[in-house]
Amino acid sequence: MKRVVLFMFIGLMALYGCKKAPPAEVKPKWTIIVYADGNNNLDISQNNTSYVIEDIQEMEEVGSTDKVKIIAAVSSIKRGGLLKYYYIEKYTDELPDSLSSPVLQTLGTKDMSDPQTLKDFINYVKENYPANHYMLVIDDHGAGWRGVCQDEQNGAGDLMSIPELREVLEDVDIHFDIIVFHACLMAMVEVAYELKDVADYMCGSQFMMPMESVLGSAEWLGALVANPEMSASELGQKIVTAVYNAGERKGKDVHFALIDLSKMNTLAAKIGDFGNHLVTEIEAATEWQEVLHAFNETHYTQYDDPAFVDLREYAKRVKQQPTIGQKPLIRQDADAIIDAINDAVPFTMTNVAGLTRGGVNIHFPFNHELFDSTNYVRLRFRATNWHAFLSKFIASIGGGPVTGVTVSGTVTWPGHTLSNRCYAFIDTSHTEYIVIAAITQVDPQTGNYTITWEIDEPKEIYVEAWDDVDGDGNLSVGDGFGWWDKDNNGQWDDMFTVNPGDVITGADIELFEITSVKENKLVLNTPYGVITVPKALNK
Repeated sequence: MKRVVLFMFIGLMALYGCKKAPPAEVKPKWTIIVYADGNNNLDISQNNTSYVIEDIQEMEEVGSTDKVKIIAAVSSIKRGGLLKYYYIEKYTDELPDSLSSPVLQTLGTKDMSDPQTLKDFINYVKENYPANHYMLVIDDHGAGWRGVCQDEQNGAGDLMSIPELREVLEDVDIHFDIIVFHACLMAMVEVAYELKDVADYMCGSQFMMPMESVLGSAEWLGALVANPEMSASELGQKIVTAVYNAGERKGKDVHFALIDLSKMNTLAAKIGDFGNHLVTEIEAATEWQEVLHAFNETHYTQYDDPAFVDLREYAKRVKQQPTIGQKPLIRQDADAIIDAINDAVPFTMTNVAGLTRGGVNIHFPFNHELFDSTNYVRLRFRATNWHAFLSKFIASIGGGPVTGVTVSGTVTWPGHTLSNRCYAFIDTSHTEYIVIAAITQVDPQTGNYTITWEIDEPKEIYVEAWDDVDGDGNLSVGDGFGWWDKDNNGQWDDMFTVNPGDVITGADIELFEITSVKENKLVLNTPYGVITVPKALNK
């Protein structure tokens, strides 16, 4: 009987055939994870519409495919800090503040500076959209080694620190092919060293970036969708090129660099030698002045943080000094740093002619006020001992220029929130052009600023402030501009003399909106009426 049943079973198999198991689901090649923090002025500064939403709309111009998935977490200060996850599909002709891509989850109000918010999002993507390769895009304000992802709605203006970011990326157990910062000032050796074990490459800017999106997402996403087999290095170069092209297309000054994180151990070791030998090989106070002189000769512009310098240019400036530049150990260390940077930065581009940029900044404060040593030594970069060099440097030059002048005060702009591109500066010009002798970034939360300027003789100055609202690097309509009205008469007649050693406090500046710029003159609306200021930025 059993043989009959067996024959019948074999016959049925022959008649109907064997049913094959379904094929295993094929992972997409890439998942692009986009963390877009709109819980700040980025959500309201484009004529009260969102630059962050505009960034995601550019990704919608390409949209996800079966081989490239784009998942975005987008928050909005206009919606009370509401956070939504989106599956980015192809849509064009979006209206301002609109996204047509399907919402995957609505999570309520979240603090985007809280590491847990980022961690939850990445874990969600990892579980639901696994891939062979991962890219993380952080779209927000940045402050270099100090942190990224400012939340003014639910985080009291706080930033996610770089160690916190690194801990999140370690905990989610994803090794990223590329981490991209569409945020200011993130191309720093300290940031790259912190992230060297969680990713292969990093893309970022040494500049203050414009609020307007210059990420060029449609360009590099389009290239990736067309060729999802491309390497992370090739994709990184396409991202840098796309940023350059977007800056050219939109009339914005930009910089972007691709950084090979596998080279960070070598670069960090060379920096450690450099800092140690600057301390041990320098014997006289005059030689410390050469260290300071090399610092002062390294380019500084309105695009920078005064405590950040281009590392490659600084190394070259040290070599040019008459005494320390001829010391064998220091000279060899400078050469080694230059070689290591050239190796670690395979591709960098800027459209600002004449402004040296090697691809990475380093923290280099010149006074105690700019040196947050407590938080700086929390970075893994402390292993280089660079913080010890900085302490010695600041102490050796007297905590700042000994013969300098210090000016401090508060900047306000009634009816406006200060942006991260608000600056206070000393203007020495007697002409219709502004000549910036010293500049500092204004704290956008408090409006406080402190300017230090090295002088050895009396100087005539104005103290002025400018909020570059549109981030274009030009004094333009809609920006805020003002000066210290020292005699409180509402007139532009406040040039005064400062002497070496002067400490000036209470230099408070009220900004007014620029309503027109014509014939090198700024027209301002003020409580005193319309004032014409004969000033234009000398670039």
